[in-house]
Amino acid sequence: MPPLTPTVKKLIVGLFAAFVLELILLNFVQLDVFSALALKPKPLSIWTPLQLFTHVLVDDPRFVMSMLINLIFMWLILSPFEVTFGSRHVLELAVCGTLAGGVAAIAVAYLAPVDPNMLFGSRSIAYAGMAAMTQVIGRGRIMFFGVVPMSSRTLLLVLAGMSFLFFLADKNYISLVGSLAAMAAGIGYVRYMARAPKPPRRKGSSPPRFRVLRGGGGSGEGDSERPKWLN
Repeated sequence: MPPLTPTVKKLIVGLFAAFVLELILLNFVQLDVFSALALKPKPLSIWTPLQLFTHVLVDDPRFVMSMLINLIFMWLILSPFEVTFGSRHVLELAVCGTLAGGVAAIAVAYLAPVDPNMLFGSRSIAYAGMAAMTQVIGRGRIMFFGVVPMSSRTLLLVLAGMSFLFFLADKNYISLVGSLAAMAAGIGYVRYMARAPKPPRRKGSSPPRFRVLRGGGGSGEGDSERPKWLN
């Protein structure tokens, strides 16, 4: 089991605290924060830009174990990612997966002929992290759930298979599209990080620091015709 790194720890604790608060507000205060924070892909509203980010903060209150499994995935996958690349890249990867899932859900909602479901849950972050690590390890092997060694290609197939399995169970194509888009974002982010650096630009020739003034002021003969170099 990898050590729990500081940024991943804050991310997991924050998501878990948000889920507990959601349960309290839903069941004891009768405040429907789920509908307020989950992403409604269609129709668009003034809250849609905010929901692109907040949909990962709420989850289905009936499936506590599913939410906890997502958090465990983040621990197992994003902690080694933070050790390798640092906290900034962990946060950027999480944002990329979140936005990719939301934008893809909106796009598909307007193309599909049926009413879309809402997009919610931290699965986008977990899937983006796992897909990203498949690119980091290359031809190496990764421990799935910390116990099952897998190649990067096998892990990608398992993630895609899990997404389709969830779709067969709940017929939520918005969740399917969000998961696949988050995986694509994770892969794309690591490849963007690994791009070759741009060669430095060649500076143009700088103008001379000195200029020639012609004029008098000399004391000797012919000094009036001699160039005077000034800063």
